[in-house]
Parts: sequence; C-alpha cells; structure tokens
Amino acid sequence: MLQNYQGEEMNKRNRSIFVSVIAIIALACACPGTALPGTDQPPATFAPISTIPPIVPTDEVAPPPPADALLADDFSVDTGEWELYSEDAAIAEVQNGVYVVRSTGDTWAWGGGVTNLTDVVIDVDVTLAEGPSNYNVGLGVMCRLSEAADGSISGYIFAISADAFYYIGSIDGGSITALVDWTSSDTVNLGYETNKMRVTCNGDNLTLEVNGELLGTASAVAGGPTNGSVGFTATSYESENGDPIAEGHFDNLVVTAP
Repeated sequence: MLQNYQGEEMNKRNRSIFVSVIAIIALACACPGTALPGTDQPPATFAPISTIPPIVPTDEVAPPPPADALLADDFSVDTGEWELYSEDAAIAEVQNGVYVVRSTGDTWAWGGGVTNLTDVVIDVDVTLAEGPSNYNVGLGVMCRLSEAADGSISGYIFAISADAFYYIGSIDGGSITALVDWTSSDTVNLGYETNKMRVTCNGDNLTLEVNGELLGTASAVAGGPTNGSVGFTATSYESENGDPIAEGHFDNLVVTAP
C-alpha cells in the first residue's frame, strides 16, 4: 500500500515545496482573499467510510473505452487493479461507481494501480465530493508512480484545485519539485462540478489538459522515472468545524498510448 505523507505547508504564495522521505508537502490551493491554513492545524482524525453521503446515480452512461486502451475502468466493480484501504486520515475505496480518495488531515492521501505502464495518456473525470466552503483542496492524477523499498515515492503529479488552479510536479524519492507551479485558470470548474482531466506522460513530454483545453506543459526531469502505475490523490488545506476534509471522486478512466 502506498503510504500517506504529512509535512509542512506549501501554498501559492510562498511557491515552495519540500518533503522528506516520510513526508509529502501539502500543495495548498487558495484564491485571492481566501485565508490560507495556518501551521497549527489540528491533528489528522479518522473518518469512517460509512459517514460518506451516498452518491446519487445519474442516467449518464460513459462511452465504451477504445479497443486499444491500455487500462480502462468505470469503477462499477472492484477489478483488483486499485489499492483499497482505510487508515487514520486516509481512505481509498471503490464505491458506488467511483474511485474514492478521502483525506481527513493536512496530508495528500492517494492510491495507485498495479499495472506498470510507460508512455500514457490518462483521461479521467475528477469531482470534489466533499471539502471546505472555499474549495481550498487539491485533486490529482499521477503517472509513473512507484514506491521504493524505503517507502519513498517517485512519479509525476498533475493537480487541480477546486478554486480553479492547476499544477504539475515531479516526485523523486519523497521530494517534490514544481515543474509548473500553481496557476489560476478559468478553464478549471469551481467547487463540486466535474472536471475532465487529460494527463500525458510521453517520453520527456508532460502535459495537462482540463475540460478540453491545454493548460500546462513541462519536461520530465533528467534521470526521472520512466514507468510506473497510475494513481489518484486528494488533500485539504482548510479546517471547518475542526475537520480538514477533502474527498475526490475519480471515474471513467481510460489510459491509452500517446
């Protein structure tokens, strides 16, 4: 199981990000006029999966994946591809037709797949299901995700915030480097509206598209990971009623070759 990492705050104002081997820094998302979380946030608390409100099904039916898909999942059943766990401050579940990642602390919580891939295009629907009233959360997709024997993580993270920012970063042995720092965009839907993310990891080329528009491009780092699994992640940077909570739902995943 991939671990959850807790560390000091990273936000769009100080533009810094650092983690140790056992800590991944929170990528705080804050819009103008929104107070950023302080350094004295309450400790992480456990929220059981049974407290998650039921997901109301819709009549919308996802189109079938292309025949050449490397990996596809509508999360209607547990296929055995994805990590499933429930721990202090983090939950990853296949539930009610989506992959749920829930963070109840100032951590990035995530889960990954078991299929090892190299060059990929990842299409997935990403929705904030629960979070603070100012939408100061991060929801992300990872490619080339792997875990070393010492528990440190490598890969690339492509994140959006529910207050309309986006980010691309490199994770290397537990340290995160911004390749495209947090940038605002009207293309990212606010709040609880679904965003369609397309992440491309193709050789040295990394791109993030949201809702059909290219938002960010970056180059893979020299000596960086060239293969690994797909992963999903979520975090919150605001505490309301003493409970920092972010829950992201991921659905209609299709992974193809570039």
